[in-house]
Amino acid sequence: MGVPDSLTVQFAGEGSGMAGLTWGQQAIWRAFEVCGQPIWLTGITAVPAGRTVQDLAGQLVYQLSRHQSLRTRLIVTDDAPVRQVVSASGELVLTLVDAAEDDDPYQVAKAIETDWGQGDGQYDFATSWPVRVAIVRHRGIPAYQVRALSHIVADGFGVLALRRDLAARDPVTGDPPGPVTAMQPLEEARWQASPAGQRRGQLAEQYWQRLLRTIPARRLPEPASKPEARYCRFYFDSRAAHFAIQAIAARSKLGTSAVLLAAYTVAMARATGVNPLVPRLYVSNRFRPRLADAVSPISQTCPCVIDVAGVTFDQAVERAYYASLSAYKHAYFEPVKIRELVPAVSAERGEQMDVDLVFNDIRLLSPREATDSPAGPRQIEAALPLTTLTCEERPGAEDLCNFTFQDSDAVTYHGAPPTIHAIVLVDDHYVPRAQVERCLRELEAIVVAAAFDPNVPTGV
Repeated sequence: MGVPDSLTVQFAGEGSGMAGLTWGQQAIWRAFEVCGQPIWLTGITAVPAGRTVQDLAGQLVYQLSRHQSLRTRLIVTDDAPVRQVVSASGELVLTLVDAAEDDDPYQVAKAIETDWGQGDGQYDFATSWPVRVAIVRHRGIPAYQVRALSHIVADGFGVLALRRDLAARDPVTGDPPGPVTAMQPLEEARWQASPAGQRRGQLAEQYWQRLLRTIPARRLPEPASKPEARYCRFYFDSRAAHFAIQAIAARSKLGTSAVLLAAYTVAMARATGVNPLVPRLYVSNRFRPRLADAVSPISQTCPCVIDVAGVTFDQAVERAYYASLSAYKHAYFEPVKIRELVPAVSAERGEQMDVDLVFNDIRLLSPREATDSPAGPRQIEAALPLTTLTCEERPGAEDLCNFTFQDSDAVTYHGAPPTIHAIVLVDDHYVPRAQVERCLRELEAIVVAAAFDPNVPTGV
């Protein structure tokens, strides 16, 4: 890696104050506690030709001035809930790294991103800003920019909101497109504490109560064996599945998210023998008023019931679509109340409730609506040999079984072809890894089979 230097920038923006964590932030803080360290959203972007270090610093100052999330620090004590503090101004240090003459500057940037993403122990919630930036220069010219955002102040869709806002800036004058209209974290925290916010949370709690009291307590059978190395992470990449899902979405008119959810549900049913499935869906919540362009993390999870037995795959897509609407409607709540609700209903029923199957569709670049000209059968068949599936051991997992679907090059955007890219974190004391592997294979198989045949049965 090259020799590090630094540049200090000053920033100031509208809005300051203190509040409790928003519901989305509370969910992320809980994830920090489970993981034992902060979680960072990291990414590398190539610096366009002609851009200087000062240009990049100016863009950062612009974003810090407009978005309170980026000016947020935390007060963490043992005897009180975590609180957030938004500052009106401050200073941020950018890291400047000069790659050696013969070094690949991208690899230098990648090493920084890996270090930041794994948590290098240098982050103090009370004194450090939740933004890190490094600029890698090669032969004196900025080549790559590395950014890291603490997950407590942003999520993936929030990163996209930052990108959109920066792109809308006047390219000549640098003026903003207008005032920030999205709800910022202090205002959101106040609204959630208001009577209107509490009513919204109560509706979600009532939905969870009804569902928890009616679903089977445990849907997955106890594994026959429990290996000592219990946690693992699968990586699955299928261009064929991407093409097939586009084709089915074009036919169903219900979007690629519903097709992917149906494929996951059918695949899990085939792999485990369990139906109906009750996946807990991650919901962006950005369809809510003034949250479309929010930077702060607002995604939360909510379960829904999907029955795919005895129907065609197209019918399963329709069932998944309508079931997901219930989850979307009720995924905005105070997390601690739901965490208390699950053991309470478990005690009421005399059996431990199982809500540990997580489905997380965070594809940021892949179209959610069908394309006008989906791939044909020959393209799908040609893509099948390109499918990859690997597995690695992990020291732990936040969720017992979490299927996350994201773009194949979700953050760095280096032009990788679109695929269905899944990262599955699993405790194989909960779901044996052989079943997870079969699920991923079945997911591809069902969508490829149904790509051009609306009458293909689910086989469940």
